[in-house]
Order: sequence, then structure tokens, then C-alpha cells
Amino acid sequence: MPVTKMDIKTRQPFAGGEAFGDIGAYEQLDGTVHLGVDPDNPANESIADLKLAPRDAKGLVTFSSDFRILRPVEPLRGNRRMLLDIPNRGKPLALRNINSAPEVDPDAPMDPGNGFLMRQGYSVVWCAWQHDVPDKPGMLRISVPDAVTPAGPISGRVVVTFQLNSPSQVEFLSSRNHRPYTASDLSGQTAVMTVQEHEDAPEQIIPREQWSFARLENGKAVPDPSHVYLASGFQPGKVYQVIYSTTGAPVVGLGQLATRDLAAFLRYCTSQDGNPLAGNVDHAYSFGVSQSGRFLRLLLYLGLNWDEEGRQVFDGFIPHVAGGKMGEFNHRFAQPSSQATRSGNSLF
Repeated sequence: MPVTKMDIKTRQPFAGGEAFGDIGAYEQLDGTVHLGVDPDNPANESIADLKLAPRDAKGLVTFSSDFRILRPVEPLRGNRRMLLDIPNRGKPLALRNINSAPEVDPDAPMDPGNGFLMRQGYSVVWCAWQHDVPDKPGMLRISVPDAVTPAGPISGRVVVTFQLNSPSQVEFLSSRNHRPYTASDLSGQTAVMTVQEHEDAPEQIIPREQWSFARLENGKAVPDPSHVYLASGFQPGKVYQVIYSTTGAPVVGLGQLATRDLAAFLRYCTSQDGNPLAGNVDHAYSFGVSQSGRFLRLLLYLGLNWDEEGRQVFDGFIPHVAGGKMGEFNHRFAQPSSQATRSGNSLF
């Protein structure tokens, strides 16, 4: 079983110990799940760069994810069903979308809203899958290894796209202030910046001498591999792309395996294995909103609803308002949080 350890760091009453109808009170478990997956198992063959990740003495690729579980204090009162909510950019959303709970800060106590899921007796689970979530309290993030070759860390070209609502001179090299792919060579002349009037418009190259990898400090441009600086300023509404070289290729698709394998563990494993839901899950469902709904669609498309032992993991998927786009969830230099798509008339 890929889950090697469930490290429960905190246990606390959920919603101040409020009782939810016949189900009673809930408790909240937070911690880290540790995993080791077999890169040679056919169930994992769709994960990009998995065979280039470092292996431990058992030949497994190891990684870890933040998790959160809400479960009935008296498990026998539950409905023997688990709902795994896919975090959206590190944030749990099921209570807001299903229980009509108000939005709260990630590090604030979770609000039960109208308590619907609790009154129905569901165990609700969150498992981090996104490697680039910002370092903020309460945000759920996965820690994955980089793919490497015998020659060392992997380098390659990456594209960052942004479209602003207000003028600026400096932009972070990521979407929504997530962890960026840093520029390998700050003065590299192969880096390119383009601008478009809109995403379907022709791209125009901004001369290299007009921009730099830098941030502003006391009004001066200071070299910085995580930012780009344009002296004339970025204009609202226009689409900018920065194409540059980076080094370090996290195995982003391990987020798919963390989701699959934690759910399988909670559904099938025993209390002796360290499973806090042991013997109380007959059916499992997964819910995702927007980006997280696209993540679920990819999990299904990649055939990942069957674990390494050939067991079905989820009985149903609920991708909500996911739209028709794909997402950057399983390729080299993927940017999971990005909403951008490359223009069809791209120069590169």
C-alpha cells in the first residue's frame, strides 16, 4: 500500500463540539500523509517523469501531503460514506459549496455552514495535491521530489502568462502568487517577453533591453529570479508572456497519486495500518470545484481510479463548474494554478 504513515498532528472538536442531529459531534484531524509509490507499477505509468524521480532503498518514490479529515466522534452513527474534496489552490471548498458555509481565511476555524454533510453522516477528507501552493498558514500543500537525470537536475523552457487589472512595473513569475519556476540565467538573451492586445491577437516581442528579471527595491530594479520588471510598465488588459529557462522539474503528477492513494487507504485499510476511518467507509466520492473539477476529470482520464492493487477507489465524481478546459496537473514544468492557455498563433 503506497501510504506508509498517517502522521496526525492535531485533533480538535469541530465547530466547537456542536452536535449535528442524530450523528452528533464531529472532530477534525490535521496532519501529513507519507507515501511511497512504485514507478514500475502499471497503475502509475501515466504519471509524467515518475521514473526519473529519486527512489528509496525499496525502489519507491517517496513524498508527502497535508491532509484534513472531519469525522463523527461516534463513527457508528456515520453513514459509512466518505467525500474527498479536492482543495482548490490549497483551500478546502466543500463546506462552502455544499453546506453554504461562509468563506473564511485558510488558518481560521472551519465553519460548518448549515451542517448538511455532517447531519448526513459523511466523513469529509481533504488531501493536498498542488506542489506550488504559497507558504501560508492553513493552506494544504504536497511536497514532491524533482525529476533528475544521470547528468543532474533537469533544465528547460517554461512559459508564464499574465493579464493585469491595474498597471504595474513588476510581476511575480507565477499565477496568484504561487511558488514560481525561477529563471536560471538572469541575463540570458534567449529569454523572451511578448505582449498581445488580447489572447487571440498577434504576439509582439518586447525588446530584451526593455525588461529584466528583477524586482523594485526603494525605487531601483534589483536582480531577482522570481520577478520580471518592465520599465515602461505592464498595461491592464493586455496579455504578457515570459518564455525563459528554469532548472528543477517537480513531479507534479504525484498530486494525482496522493489523492488516489489516500482515498484508497481510508477506504480499505485497517486501524492497525493507522487508518482513522477504518471499517467505516463503504462508498467513496470525490468533489471538485473549477480547477479542482478539472483535476478530477484528468484523474479519471488517466485511469487513476484504480490503485496499485487493482481496487476501485471512488464510486462517483462530482466536478462542479469545471468548464471545458484542461489543466496543468501532470507534465514537466506544469503550473497547476495557471488559468492561461497558449495562443494558437504563438511565435514559439
